[in-house]
Amino acid sequence: MSKLRVVVIGTGNIGGIAVRCLQGRDDIELVGVWGRSQNIGMDAGLLDTDRPCGVIITDKEEEIFALRPDCAVMALNVRDPMEAQKVNGAWHIKLLEQGINVVTASDGSLVFPPSHSDQAYVGALRDAAVRGGVTFYANGQEPGFVDHMAMLATTLSNTIRRITSYELFNYSMVQERREMADIFGFDELPEKQAILEQPGAQLYVWGGPLVNIADKLGYQVERFEELYEKRVAERDIQVGFGTIEKGKVAAIRIRSSAYVAGREAIVVEHVNRMCEDIAPEWKRADTHGCMRIEVEGDPNISLECTIGDRSKPEELGYDGYLMTVTRIVNAIPYVCAAAPGLTSFRELPLTTPGSAFRSDAVAIEHRILRPER
Repeated sequence: MSKLRVVVIGTGNIGGIAVRCLQGRDDIELVGVWGRSQNIGMDAGLLDTDRPCGVIITDKEEEIFALRPDCAVMALNVRDPMEAQKVNGAWHIKLLEQGINVVTASDGSLVFPPSHSDQAYVGALRDAAVRGGVTFYANGQEPGFVDHMAMLATTLSNTIRRITSYELFNYSMVQERREMADIFGFDELPEKQAILEQPGAQLYVWGGPLVNIADKLGYQVERFEELYEKRVAERDIQVGFGTIEKGKVAAIRIRSSAYVAGREAIVVEHVNRMCEDIAPEWKRADTHGCMRIEVEGDPNISLECTIGDRSKPEELGYDGYLMTVTRIVNAIPYVCAAAPGLTSFRELPLTTPGSAFRSDAVAIEHRILRPER
């Protein structure tokens, strides 16, 4: 059987790790990478490892389309959600209409397309995919895997009072300040409003999982609530990108909830800290980071997924990106075999990896932990 030909669009963390994860597989072959930065003309293998892979990064769209790939991994790093939809959407339409399947982690609200706030956009993607005879798929660590994990937990339930999905992470090893400050509000004075503090911003990201879980259980969401709390440092804190001074934000709690059957029933909560002793009243993990599902009901259920090597907390950020990448890269053969249109993890088989027991020499020994890009 011939290998599926795959291109990667974007050369940031997700794109670089995707290039590495596509190496050595029996079912997939990387044939092209598109970028828009100083990486143009560089061997794509050097984005995430010290080993060239033979694919040179280009900034010419026509070169990517001329490769006639079976699938594209969309990995552009656009932080603003509305700008991301505009930029990514243009690429998505072009790729789909050219008969190229698309997998992406760039828009979590497309993990369950019926939950997206812009159904005209969803319709345009579906129409383009049908015209091209291909399939569009969005997934990631969260939204994506955590929704899946919550649904799995409910298969053990008789009745449910509430489902809560937690992300409990210490972010002190992160080396890129801008994302931490702009999106979450870290290392800013408490009066400055972060992106996720703006009304509706949380639901743009996590409204999808809330609707997805409710829908799977046979309910419609009656209303949503958002909560954003912050705590400031009581001393200077050394972190990966420098120093958070006393009085600046060093812990946040984000909580999005959905009401069904007249009560709060589904919750997504993030507790993120820059040191372990701040905000002791909030939930915490026993490790540097975890994703936890708690189902209150008959019976009570708790599932926890920890990330990375506990002895190497400095790799936590990287491993988070890696888990996001594998959710879409491993899905490529399943997406390419799916019916034209939009699909979700609820419709695909389990997206287990191909060639999983191949040598991990490239996977581990040659990867490079770089600051977030």
